[in-house]
Amino acid sequence: MVSIRLAATLMFSSNMIITTPVAAAELYRFIDDNGTPTLSKTLPAEVSQQGYDILDEKSMRLIQRVPPALTMSQVVEQQQEQERQQQAKHAAQLAAENQRKQAIYDHNLKTKYQSELGLLNARDQDLQQRENRLMMLKEKRRDLYQRLQQTQQQAAENELSGISLSENLKNRLQAAQQELNNNRQSIEQLQAETNDLAQLYEQGLQRFRQLQNAEPTAR
Repeated sequence: MVSIRLAATLMFSSNMIITTPVAAAELYRFIDDNGTPTLSKTLPAEVSQQGYDILDEKSMRLIQRVPPALTMSQVVEQQQEQERQQQAKHAAQLAAENQRKQAIYDHNLKTKYQSELGLLNARDQDLQQRENRLMMLKEKRRDLYQRLQQTQQQAAENELSGISLSENLKNRLQAAQQELNNNRQSIEQLQAETNDLAQLYEQGLQRFRQLQNAEPTAR
């Protein structure tokens, strides 16, 4: 007589056997070298790059369709298309960023200047201040150049008299030349800044006029 424990064990084992799914067998469907549709349980290496279907052996249901491997020209074309998409994406992002910056610039421009006359007055004042500084630097340049000439003349007279240049005179020559060089650099830098500022004001003026013209006329 079978014990209750043994009967329960056999029943549990039987259920496990019934409920455990069996892996479905697969078939490969492909076109062979002769152009004939073929079913096979194995996939030849020579056709693995040509594309094939994986079928359920019992139901012949399509499990997976594997596309053909890309040719070299297709790979290149795909890469080029990806690059075009990346460039288009970058261009769109750049355009959006420029639009954002333009909106901020326009807002600041309209907030700072209530009228075209206010912008022109600010421009003239800023440029005049820099022109005054340029005039001062140029006047100082004449003084520095004169001082250098006097020092050079003194050195030449000493040389004609057979007197060697003293360390003090050498230092004065070097200092006068250095001051003149510094003055020249300051003038060039300030002139460049003035030109850039004038250009920025001109751009601002043109944009301000565009914004004014784009606004609806009050009735």
